[in-house]
Amino acid sequence: MELVEFRAGLMQLPYDQRESLILVGASGFSYADAATICEVAIGTIKSRVNLTRQRLAALLAINRLDTHGPAPTTRAVLNGTGRPDSRKV
Repeated sequence: MELVEFRAGLMQLPYDQRESLILVGASGFSYADAATICEVAIGTIKSRVNLTRQRLAALLAINRLDTHGPAPTTRAVLNGTGRPDSRKV
């Protein structure tokens, strides 16, 4: 159920924000590589990713990542490391 909720929350966000978050958070691209792919400045990617993480966390009512649950994909995207085993708050 958690993945369904995550996908629903992600789909509520604008395309450019989803794209940036998926490239950096889920696919593991660097900010520089994501900026090249999206044809925008690196600062734009950093801003989009940060804003998108905040909005997605709010949509999913997540206060702390370690209380959200075990879904590795969700943790990887929201914690900003691209690795599901990291539990950054």
